[in-house]
Amino acid sequence: MPKDFASRSRTAKNKPAPRRKPAPRTSPVKQKSVSFHGPSFSSGALIGAAIVLTAAYAPEFLRSTELNSGAEASSEQQPAVQFEFPKLLRNTTVQGDPTSYSVPKPTVPGEEIIYRVQAASFRDANDAQQLRAVLLLQNLPVELSSSNVKGQLWHRVVVGPFTRKLDAERARTKLREQDLPAILMRDKS
Repeated sequence: MPKDFASRSRTAKNKPAPRRKPAPRTSPVKQKSVSFHGPSFSSGALIGAAIVLTAAYAPEFLRSTELNSGAEASSEQQPAVQFEFPKLLRNTTVQGDPTSYSVPKPTVPGEEIIYRVQAASFRDANDAQQLRAVLLLQNLPVELSSSNVKGQLWHRVVVGPFTRKLDAERARTKLREQDLPAILMRDKS
């Protein structure tokens, strides 16, 4: 049989909610009072200050007493140290070598410097060709050169030529970002 829930909900709205009875208290709650106790605070501050001062100055005081007692005993046993260098060097002169501090000669205006950056060197030509291809894909001007060193043929991967040192340094930075030991080289033309 069907039930009418609509009429039931209306009666629930009109009914007042039951009241709860407060629970009886068994013991009164005491609030803790915070009070400042001056003698405890001042005695703690004095003891703390004494500990800090002792820790700060005790090692220095102990060291000075050890040095004073040790100085009396050691002065009888060891002779005084005498330095001979002031006597030896008093009337001598020292000659400097001015060539070690020379400034490099400026370039002649007509002379052009060409910069190159050596990316790597390989014994195998295929390894050099692979690195050359990778660097060409990064828009770097790359050359291969071969040389005979101590009876072995080495293949060098060289980036450049650059007419400005700034361009060569930028290429060197790109190579170092790829963990390649880039070496800057200068050629005079």
